[in-house]
Amino acid sequence: MKLSLNKLKLKQEIDRTEVLNWGIFFFLLLGLFYETLHDGEWFSFIFMVLVIAGYALFLRRLLQSLYYSFWTFFGVLGIYSLFKLCQQPLLSMNFVAFLAASVLIGIQCYSLWTPIFYPIVSWWEYDFRYRDDLKVQVTYNDEKVEGRLTDLRRGAGCVASFRDYKLGEYLELEPFDEVASMKFRAEIMSKRKYSVGRPFNYGVRFVLEEDGVESLFKNFVKFWRSERKLKQKKKFKNEQA
Repeated sequence: MKLSLNKLKLKQEIDRTEVLNWGIFFFLLLGLFYETLHDGEWFSFIFMVLVIAGYALFLRRLLQSLYYSFWTFFGVLGIYSLFKLCQQPLLSMNFVAFLAASVLIGIQCYSLWTPIFYPIVSWWEYDFRYRDDLKVQVTYNDEKVEGRLTDLRRGAGCVASFRDYKLGEYLELEPFDEVASMKFRAEIMSKRKYSVGRPFNYGVRFVLEEDGVESLFKNFVKFWRSERKLKQKKKFKNEQA
């Protein structure tokens, strides 16, 4: 997989995830330290420091490459943090430390759960009639091509197209079907290419500053969600038939 990020435009988000990542492990180690002060098992504490430090570096590498396996290992970390939290006396120092780590894990999940970093593509659905995507017309420099909007969350989306665009460029997206009159401008923030023969996946951020565009975009999001539900119902009915 080839991955490119608009690091200049995403600097604030990237810096935030970096700070959150190290903050999580700081509070985990702090909680283990307070726990060790109580039970005196320093050998176990030193061992856990080495394990957690290695785990932190491993997660950081996964996050830098935006591998989807990051979520599996990050989920394990979240379960561990909650498990340790439930073992602590209420409002003790180690309880507060593990609580802070768990809260930061939740904030980190929210920060990364966007199509710019991790677009959702329903690759498991082979029947295009039921895929969670929407056919759109992509316009760039007066050239119009067909693409697919495969994800739409938090003012961002993922556009699949065989055209090779550059980071930072602006695309005009026009959905087909009932919402063909809607047009949205979006800036390319990330770019993924999985293999030869497959389209580029562009993580885009919608430009919503103009008057009336934000309310129009909200209606489009509602349409997107209703289309997903409609496809799921059709698939369920056909499977039952």
